[in-house]
Amino acid sequence: MQFINPQFLWGLLFLAIPIIIHLFQFRRFKKVYFSNTPFLKEIKETSQQSRKLKHLLVLFSRLIAVAFLVLAFAQPVIPTGDKVVTGTRAVSIFIDNSFSMSSMGRDISLLNNARLAARNIINGYGEADEFQILTGDFENRHQRLYNREQALDMINEIQVSPAVRTLPDVIQRQEHALRNYSRERQSFYLISDFQKNITSFPENSDSLLSLNLVYIESIESSNVSIDSVWFSQPLQIVNQNGEMLVQITNHSTEQSEEVNLELKLADQRRPAGRISLVPGQTLVDTVTFTINRAGWQKATVSITDYPIQFDDEYHLSFHVKDNINVLTIHSGLESNRFLSALFRGIPYMTEDLMRASNINYSALSDYNLIILNELEEVTTGFASELKDYLSSGGNLLIFPAPVSGGGVLNTLTDELGLGTFSQWSEGEFQVGQINMEDPLFTGVFEEVRQDLKLPKSTGRYVIPSRGGADGVPLLSYRDTRSFVSKYPCENGSVFICSSPLNTTWNDLVSNGEVFVPLLYRAAIATGTEDRVAYAVGTDRLIPIRNVSSERQPDFRITGQGREFIPGVEQRTGSVQLNVYDQISEPGFYEVYQGEEQHKTVAFNYDRRESEIATYAREDLEEMTGGQAVVTSHDGSTTASALFGSSRSGKEFWMWCIITVLAALLIEQILLRFWKVGNRKS
Repeated sequence: MQFINPQFLWGLLFLAIPIIIHLFQFRRFKKVYFSNTPFLKEIKETSQQSRKLKHLLVLFSRLIAVAFLVLAFAQPVIPTGDKVVTGTRAVSIFIDNSFSMSSMGRDISLLNNARLAARNIINGYGEADEFQILTGDFENRHQRLYNREQALDMINEIQVSPAVRTLPDVIQRQEHALRNYSRERQSFYLISDFQKNITSFPENSDSLLSLNLVYIESIESSNVSIDSVWFSQPLQIVNQNGEMLVQITNHSTEQSEEVNLELKLADQRRPAGRISLVPGQTLVDTVTFTINRAGWQKATVSITDYPIQFDDEYHLSFHVKDNINVLTIHSGLESNRFLSALFRGIPYMTEDLMRASNINYSALSDYNLIILNELEEVTTGFASELKDYLSSGGNLLIFPAPVSGGGVLNTLTDELGLGTFSQWSEGEFQVGQINMEDPLFTGVFEEVRQDLKLPKSTGRYVIPSRGGADGVPLLSYRDTRSFVSKYPCENGSVFICSSPLNTTWNDLVSNGEVFVPLLYRAAIATGTEDRVAYAVGTDRLIPIRNVSSERQPDFRITGQGREFIPGVEQRTGSVQLNVYDQISEPGFYEVYQGEEQHKTVAFNYDRRESEIATYAREDLEEMTGGQAVVTSHDGSTTASALFGSSRSGKEFWMWCIITVLAALLIEQILLRFWKVGNRKS
């Protein structure tokens, strides 16, 4: 036998109190008068024997009452396997309050079932034990330990939340909260329906961890969700047709017939089609649209689906430009006439020209693309300005000057960490391959014809390499050398052609099928494009570029009927706004610096909860490999049946209390009904 609270055994010293009382017998003697003195000795002897017996029995009952009262506080147990934990224990209970827990079980909702299981766990422990109540919200107050009454009150406050946590994240949080307790005094409980897409168990987990998985079984339901929405083109132009790609998944085991798809844009709703999905199918549908005004736009794609509806809407925000601005910087008196003719032929693209000797550095951020056309000089100051331009998400296209132009541009490529131009050579160099897998050329050609004319050059450089590897080749010569390569740089992209644009060395301008999409896609390419949507509770950093350095970044965010000030993290050429946990509702939020609106951002609920498939109890047991105790809770099981083994032994404190009451009852019977007096003759 062992004791959970052995320190209470010191209370056995109180057994000396009734013994002392018995020995001293603090009692007044009473005179008894007898008419016949010969009977005095007999009466005295008889009364003393009865009184001694009575006093011994009363003493014995009192000793039993005191001893077993002390044992009740010490809580004796007989181990059933593991060593019994003694002293105050720390118990961490995670209650999954994600959207899936709002579903119905057999009789009550899964969250109410989880609350009941948590109460049963707490009631299975002692009054002196401490408890952590943890939910998916990961609030600061959840990192503290509370007594029994406080923990029970916190359970009553738990509500469904959009927060989604994985099993390893929860266990790490629990271990951190209980880090000040020894392993044998720690107990961890996770109460959840254990959805497959958020449940995993690390193979290298601590085998000494006292982990208990409480499985809440749900009734299978159907769900169709909008997983994601994105654009086929990275840049949207006013009065030009655009395409949204909508990914929809049927997560149930039954076919979904005629799911209505709707688009809300510019406060106008219109049907976008009907979709039927077989069980488990994921489908990408195309929704076309046209924007007739520039600026930030709000769009919502929605479907009609029951009973799970949190993932039936997908909000997205995007910026529509009225024009694509291109800057060409050149060394001669005039730029390449073919280049200028191309931009004049596209109504929503505008080309500005600057000579290398007269560059307005402050205007660089106004352009989507900067073209360096055969520059004869690049200063270190200009290279530094271009690096800042790339940091803000701009794009740079380089055509080197012939013969010695590579050395001129090495100042820039060294500053950007792209390596150096080298090995100018002349001859016949034919381009033989287009990289159709890169986004720059994706969708440009329905198919690559055998008679498609590709560029050729009579002079070239070996394009700079970085770390011994070339950038991503977009166009390659037949000898596998790169004709045009793309480098991600800072937050933008750098495109480098190995040959000058001048027709003396390169006929790229004569190959419209390649030249036009190359220039257009390079102009609208985005190194760090604005995300169309963020996830509530997961995405907390919002990038803001082109921030004015003339005043302090006094940002504020408004939306969904509230306003708050985000955290600001300064970056080169931009800042990151940290919303922490201040956004809890999906919808649209405007970002302001002072009175200037920088952007509109859209937030949606995390789609991980859309997958309704859960693990069965047997799957959890196999997954944990015997390192966790897996228990089911159906909403009616009592604490003694479910968590009676929380102390790893058979308990006897209740029997101790019963013994105390019995001893006190016997004492009262002896005192009231055993009369020790004189005999009548």
